[in-house]
Amino acid sequence: MANIHIARNHQSLGSFSEESVREGIQSGRFTSSDLAWREGMPEWKPLGDMAPQWGMDLPAPSLEVEEPSVAVEMELPGEGHEPAWEEREPLGFFPAITRTVSAVLLRPTQTFASLKQTGGLANPLLYFVLLSSAMFAVSALYQMAATSLNPSLFAAKLPHGSGSAFSVALIGSILISPALYVVSAFISSGITHLCLKLLGGAHKPFETTFRVICYAQASAAVLNLLPVCGSLIGIIWGAYCIIIGLKEAQGISGWKATLAITLPGLLCCGVLLVLGTAAGLGIAELSKEFGGLPHLPQMPDLPKVP
Repeated sequence: MANIHIARNHQSLGSFSEESVREGIQSGRFTSSDLAWREGMPEWKPLGDMAPQWGMDLPAPSLEVEEPSVAVEMELPGEGHEPAWEEREPLGFFPAITRTVSAVLLRPTQTFASLKQTGGLANPLLYFVLLSSAMFAVSALYQMAATSLNPSLFAAKLPHGSGSAFSVALIGSILISPALYVVSAFISSGITHLCLKLLGGAHKPFETTFRVICYAQASAAVLNLLPVCGSLIGIIWGAYCIIIGLKEAQGISGWKATLAITLPGLLCCGVLLVLGTAAGLGIAELSKEFGGLPHLPQMPDLPKVP
């Protein structure tokens, strides 16, 4: 069953499994006046009205059903208001970027629970390409600075090159990086969405997965501003944001979201293991047919020194 989205005072509290909602009702975390929605419902309804239909007991008197005095209109999860990047015209270009990065990195659960799941691929793709390319350029500049300060740092990697050649190569990679990031966005999102389908977790269309991947990865790329270890931190935090984003936007469990982004790597490792094993067995069989592996010729004994 799809997760249940809970909202209070026009603010999303996130999406929860039935068991979590049941425990929240018993502990007093959720009240009858909270609004609830799950996939298939035409509109938000009070939790006090929906809990009995979902087989959840209402403790008295803390969760007595009350009629709201004012009609409340809430956006459905598919019609959310995040991220700020898609409101950049009234907000301004740079405020929209900073708000989006801050929301994704520091409040991923609330942000992706309120993610706009429609509106096209252009906005998330533009955000992904702009930020990822800019942060790649920052990383390249760090490497160029390190090379100029210590030319011997890359001498082992470029035995026939020079510091200037290395700089030219980095500048060339910066120029072509936007095109590569466009391809990367579609490939990574497509593979992730395919894995979600295999796991039965693709409750929303490809566009939803694409939006999560673009906003999570690009926001985490900002951590490349940290020298030395920024890129590693960005990879780890980006993976965490993608897992939270898929969990909230697709309405799936955390383990499915985690497996969806790790499954391609596990499959690649499995394929390499199978190929390596097959190659080893093949070499062993061939060696048996030809009487074993060839032996190196023995060197003649040298005469003793008088």
